[in-house]
Amino acid sequence: MRLPLAGSFRALLRPASAFREAPPTLGRAVRDMALIWVPLALVNAGWTAWRALQAYGRLRAGEPPSWLAGWLGADPGDLVVAWRSLPPAPSFGRLAPWLLGLVPLGVLGTWLHHAVWDHTGLWLLGGLKQRRGFRMSLLAEAEALRIAAVGTLLGLLGLLPYLGVVLALPLLLLDAYLWLFRGFALAARHGCESWRGLAATVVHAALLGLCALGLLAWMGFMLRMAA
Repeated sequence: MRLPLAGSFRALLRPASAFREAPPTLGRAVRDMALIWVPLALVNAGWTAWRALQAYGRLRAGEPPSWLAGWLGADPGDLVVAWRSLPPAPSFGRLAPWLLGLVPLGVLGTWLHHAVWDHTGLWLLGGLKQRRGFRMSLLAEAEALRIAAVGTLLGLLGLLPYLGVVLALPLLLLDAYLWLFRGFALAARHGCESWRGLAATVVHAALLGLCALGLLAWMGFMLRMAA
């Protein structure tokens, strides 16, 4: 008897041969991706939100870090008053319906995000010579993300107390592999060399990192101006 997800695990172990079959239709690929990824994303988001609410409650009941006042250029006494006036966190029950609506939208948004940025990276690397269009990138991303979502089952172990700390480095390496895995699908569906697809995901990560650094610098500047 074949396990329903066995094919996905085999694809993760042999990525170079994972996308040799004729591609499905775009609609079917997106449907299959959502059926696997959305439930896993809901579990992940729910557990993360619950832990974040608990952490916020402990943070609000404590004192602000000693370095924060100096970094913001604010008076320590005023900062303590502002810290104590932080609003209480909502209950998980009030947050859960939002997760049920936002997580599927987040999954589709992430799929579109990866398709746009990976397609751009492949274009910069000359991997679109077959001229198969952006639709093929959408299809490749849906196929790859369906398989990569199965790989995140192992990532759920990182949510467990204590075990998450032990597995931090292996899970980080797994995340890096799952990021690169999309490149195999991209290269196969666009008919270019595998290295171009893999490099496209690296270009995506580099561009994303530059944007994140710019945003952090701008936020830091605005916080200092507000203080």
